[in-house]
Amino acid sequence: VLELSSFQLETTYSLTAAAATVLNISEDHMNRYPLGLEQYREAKLRIYDNAKTCVYNADDVLTLPLAGKDTRCVSFGIGQGDYQLDNTNRYLNVNGESILATSQMFLSGQHNYTNALAALALADAVGISRKASLAVLNTYHGLAHRFQLVYSHNGVRWINDSKATNVGSTEAALRGLEVEGTLHLLLGGDGKSADFSALLPYLGGDNIRLYCFGQDGQALANLRPQVSQLTATMEEAMRLLAPTVQTGDMVLLSPACASLDQFKSFEQRGDEFARLAQELG
Repeated sequence: VLELSSFQLETTYSLTAAAATVLNISEDHMNRYPLGLEQYREAKLRIYDNAKTCVYNADDVLTLPLAGKDTRCVSFGIGQGDYQLDNTNRYLNVNGESILATSQMFLSGQHNYTNALAALALADAVGISRKASLAVLNTYHGLAHRFQLVYSHNGVRWINDSKATNVGSTEAALRGLEVEGTLHLLLGGDGKSADFSALLPYLGGDNIRLYCFGQDGQALANLRPQVSQLTATMEEAMRLLAPTVQTGDMVLLSPACASLDQFKSFEQRGDEFARLAQELG
């Protein structure tokens, strides 16, 4: 099982995957791809070269192989696709058959449900027992730094999604997110020359506050200045927001940026968020 970056795929020539997927494509590493999104996309889609099965996202046409849909292709999506999340987020379906209720999964969130569908498609393609796959989905708690609940107290949830190092990952976290009270969203770091405007559809309404920090904090705060606070560091932002949280609120670190302007890695950033959540929450 390989997870390959666009950087690695640029020079790949002999990979022959039994099954390959590109979960989504959005602007990232634009400082490396001066010709824009299409150049980045072409690098990522090299993973499909010589693959026996290509698992693409029916909700993101950019994940289709460059030559278009062919007999190798299997799709996943919300309300569409061979592997499908129903429109009420209640069931995972395969070829029209409901195989697992999302209520039976530890993971939550629409993006996690669609990730589960992609994983099922890959597992099915290489002959892994469906029974075994479903058993894992019943028990899997997720990985650190990926929409991870790190602290909960007095009805306030603190979520570490430090792995969201680009705009598309933060979009995925915000899409379909349900918060009873106010969402306190931490954004910031090195945006790698990305266009942050794609986040705007998820930042409307009165129940959101933005706390922006780091190298591109100002650009992020400019998305909705009226609900934004600009600080130098994530810690300053967290100390600013902590006294204001109330029952039903969520504090979400989903920064849409790389961490390397202020941290050694996204893991260190997530660990620091978790430590401060315990202290301040």
